[in-house]
Amino acid sequence: MKLRTHYWLLAFCIVCPVAVFFSIALDMLLTSQRAVAMRHIEESARSARQELDAEIRRAQSVLRALAYSQSLDSGDYARFYREALAANAGQGAWMILYDEEGQQLANTRLAYGDRLPRRPDVGVLKSMIASDKGLVSSVKWGPALQQHFVTVEQPVTTPSGRRYVLSQAFTPSYFTRTYAGRVIPDSWPVWVIDGKGTMISRRDSGEAKTGNPVPADVMMAIRAAPSGSLRHKSVDGTDIHGYFVHSALSDWAVIVGAPVAEINAAVLRGMSVAVAGFLLAIAAAVGLGVHTGKRLVRFVSNASRAARALGRESAVAVLRKSNIGEMEALNEAIREADARLRQEMESRAQAERERNELLERERAARTHAEEQNAAKDEFLAMLGHELRNPLGAITSAVAVLDHACLPGMPAEASARARDVLRRQSAHLRSLVDDLLEVNRALMGKLALNRQRMDLGEAVRSCVDMAQSSGKLKTHHVECTLAPSVVLGDGTRLAQVIDNILDNAVKYSPPGTRIAITVRQEGDEAVMSVRDEGVGITPDLLPHVFKVFVQGKQTLQRVQGGLGIGLTLVRRLVEMHGGVIAVMSAGANQGATVTVRLPSADAPQKALPVMAGEDAGAWWR
Repeated sequence: MKLRTHYWLLAFCIVCPVAVFFSIALDMLLTSQRAVAMRHIEESARSARQELDAEIRRAQSVLRALAYSQSLDSGDYARFYREALAANAGQGAWMILYDEEGQQLANTRLAYGDRLPRRPDVGVLKSMIASDKGLVSSVKWGPALQQHFVTVEQPVTTPSGRRYVLSQAFTPSYFTRTYAGRVIPDSWPVWVIDGKGTMISRRDSGEAKTGNPVPADVMMAIRAAPSGSLRHKSVDGTDIHGYFVHSALSDWAVIVGAPVAEINAAVLRGMSVAVAGFLLAIAAAVGLGVHTGKRLVRFVSNASRAARALGRESAVAVLRKSNIGEMEALNEAIREADARLRQEMESRAQAERERNELLERERAARTHAEEQNAAKDEFLAMLGHELRNPLGAITSAVAVLDHACLPGMPAEASARARDVLRRQSAHLRSLVDDLLEVNRALMGKLALNRQRMDLGEAVRSCVDMAQSSGKLKTHHVECTLAPSVVLGDGTRLAQVIDNILDNAVKYSPPGTRIAITVRQEGDEAVMSVRDEGVGITPDLLPHVFKVFVQGKQTLQRVQGGLGIGLTLVRRLVEMHGGVIAVMSAGANQGATVTVRLPSADAPQKALPVMAGEDAGAWWR
């Protein structure tokens, strides 16, 4: 009776803390739900910014590639027009070539030979040429287009001394399509704003306002910090929670917002589900407590009777016949003691074996770490060697320029010194670009602009470019290129082809043959590059795709490079849903690199996710 009279007091002591905890948990849950919603907006803004920067970076890469066009150096603008048309970003984008006076020489938006206008802001063009720095413009109005547009521009100086400005122009609709594939709800507005506070493009339910200034309070918040949240009203008066972030490659900014009502509704939905689950858990806990309490009372009662009957045979009989699992477990405890002791001895022996295995693993891990450290040291030594050679040449060229005015110094010495500076600076930039490119690929930060393209034509274009640059003049190249249509990013596949072709040239003696084939095998387009070079030893072959792997070399090696080309190639091929394989019969037996890509009409496979050391552990 006494226990029952305290039930209500016990219930009160339980319910009060539970109620306090429940109110605190609701408040924390509400705060957490709002934080999750705002974090989703922030992540969407940063993701949109990455897409925008990827488009700008792609345009800059294409412009830098076109700068080395032989047709541009020779003044063959018709051929350059075709090359620019092939490299153009797609619908809503076009290429423009200007001379030093702002006259358009080629415009892929128009047919070649059409009359082309002169650029109105010649001062900006001359400033770019003088500083040799590219520009990502603000919003411009095109009278001929009758719409707004933006440009990514790059000044170019050809080997023959010709000076141009290459421009990749985009309409606002191009960037609107860029966000179409992102996981951003259709009800969320996405704005792209230039540094002057002018709207570049927008995706929301309001009217298009491209070229108009954004509200003053929004622009003030954007200029006050590199990123942050803000709250403003949309064109139709809707309250918006937004997050802005600046582009890393321009003075543009991206704003992604969400209607406040939508955020509140999502929070309430999450709260209702959480509250229902919490109440269900409390009800289940109360029921389980009542059931367990009854069993506990019976267990205590039987234990009391058994304690009073200790020493009697009947007590053992009562315990053995008890229906309580805990009491029956007590009877089994003694019988299980011997078995438990044996199990404990076996467990200790097993633990000893596991400890020895752990020691072996630790030693293997230490050995692997030492090998990785040695690989790092070897890479740093080779990187230092790769950097020392151009830096030495640059230092010598600077010394020549310092003494160019001295009597007796040949007039052509200054020109040679400048050639050395340009060549070695380009080499240094190539090294740094390779390192940054493979890092972005391994970290999954590369974006593909996939479209239907002929792999055979892509290979033919890369081979033509290599031949025109003189890279293949000491080798015999045989091409057998069948039409094979794939869904691919032309720029990235050109990187793959160029890297494989560079390796074939680099590791093959002059006068040897390089065979390149493209063929269709079922649902796959297959590209094969076979050389007659130094080959790959069997111990190195399984590791050729690892970062910095180049085989045994000295710092005085003639091939150069950092050993990251095939790593980048494999990642780019896998991002296209394909596979790459390298085969070699051994040293001095040549090598064959085979790339298999799914055809454009074949079912597309899910892209692989890299893990382990291939996912980027090397740069730590």
